Amino acid sequence: MKTKQFILLGLPGIGLKAQAAALAERWQVPHVAMGELVRGAIAAETAIGVEARPYVDAGELIPDALAMKLIRKRFEQPDTMLKGWVLEGFPRTLAQAQAFDEWWAAVGQPPATVAYLKAPPEFLIIRLLNESSEKPPISAIRDRLESFQQSLEPLLEHYQQRSQLATINASLSSAEVANALAQLGQEDTGAAKLIRDEAELDALLASEPLLVVDCMASWCGSCKQVMPSIDKLAEVYGDSVMVRKIDFDANRQITKRFELKGIPAVMFFKDGERTETLTGIKSYQEYNAAVNRLLA
Repeated sequence: MKTKQFILLGLPGIGLKAQAAALAERWQVPHVAMGELVRGAIAAETAIGVEARPYVDAGELIPDALAMKLIRKRFEQPDTMLKGWVLEGFPRTLAQAQAFDEWWAAVGQPPATVAYLKAPPEFLIIRLLNESSEKPPISAIRDRLESFQQSLEPLLEHYQQRSQLATINASLSSAEVANALAQLGQEDTGAAKLIRDEAELDALLASEPLLVVDCMASWCGSCKQVMPSIDKLAEVYGDSVMVRKIDFDANRQITKRFELKGIPAVMFFKDGERTETLTGIKSYQEYNAAVNRLLA
């Protein structure tokens, strides 16, 4: 399973920073904020920071090449390369998007998922008015949103053409938006499909007489070693035993519910009751034997 790599796009007032931070915390991956990278470089008076300061002081975007230098410096660190990331504040231009795509592919990484958080202008105007102590004219806010949307359109078209773009209804509650984003990271990979959430797990426990659930995470090396065995179980047993995976990062409450001692943790259920759990890396033969005990 590939690491979670997400770019969040949206207009001012949409709450990108909060959603990015929450998503990164949920998945235990780095939250990369372009604004913080720029401010950090300026505060540290690095060569990039010195070059960026005049643009920031003038309220302008830093040049594309400079933005890419900052991004590359951050993304070349081991945590982003190995664990994944959630990025906001970049790209701001089509040139930045294209440069990042080219470089990221060159270092052997798959394309990121791009989530566009979308809400009606009226919704954003009200939110921006409530957030501002200066209460700017509504016309000024509307002009700002329209200008930002115009700059965003080439990015949306670019990612749409590359089949990377997903649109999220950001006029919902923060919790609903967060859940929608989390669902984007639960790709169905392999023969054993992913359980979306605890509600789906409960439904399977109620309906499936024999169920195997692999609790795993994209950053977990041991989980990746176990996945081929779980997929093989799904292929071998087909309709006689339901074999599924569940994402630990998006469903952390299940570790407490089932008192799991670590991951990967493969749970075996019969008529809704757990019969055993195999934790850590086991051989296919051990998983197969556990399934046979279910069938006995």
